[in-house]
Amino acid sequence: MLSASNNEWEGLILTKMLHSISRNKSIIIYSRDKVLRDEFRNSSSIHIVENCQKSDFILAKDGVNSSCKKPTIVFSYYEYLKTPTAVGVFFWQKGRPTIRFSSKRLKHFELHVKGELSKFVSTND
Repeated sequence: MLSASNNEWEGLILTKMLHSISRNKSIIIYSRDKVLRDEFRNSSSIHIVENCQKSDFILAKDGVNSSCKKPTIVFSYYEYLKTPTAVGVFFWQKGRPTIRFSSKRLKHFELHVKGELSKFVSTND
């Protein structure tokens, strides 16, 4: 039985999501969430910045700063539907991770999902 916590799984899944849509091997993220920042603190491929304008992506657990028009990954389906910059969503449902990407929003940012996560791209939103 695997004994990773949800935070560890979350970090692994987010890393995979970011690498599947990023053009760069080194990804710069912005997040106001301390747990998320701590999760990526020691990552060799994902770097954290304090200014959203200097980031490639935003990870937003507590709402999105509307002045920063960067591609965003959110953590609730409700936020995903209401946030125009949300290219992806990740949340736990019945103990399982749920991932979705918006083809329309990815296209707006000139991004596309590579690899095994491409099956999570939705054309309905």
